[in-house]
Amino acid sequence: MQLIYNDTVLATVGELMNEAQVRHFLIINELNVPFEALTFRFEHEEALEYRRLSYLRESDPLYMEWQFDQTEAAKQAWLDKVAEIKARFPLPQTPGS
Repeated sequence: MQLIYNDTVLATVGELMNEAQVRHFLIINELNVPFEALTFRFEHEEALEYRRLSYLRESDPLYMEWQFDQTEAAKQAWLDKVAEIKARFPLPQTPGS
């Protein structure tokens, strides 16, 4: 995972990190950059793993709620969460795609 600020790569981190870990990383490395201003670039496998973990934690409970309720509102909440996760962890573009 790469931490990017103003189109400049600040760091390349070889492990999955959550928000708290990234914030801590910024502090201990004296990178005076607000977390909210960072963008992230992921390798393909990293993006897939972050998506998998996020689906388990965030969207799967909404899916189960939709299966139980069978309402359009519950279905839309689940679909919106899936779209949010995909946007948060985009797959890298490969040449020709």
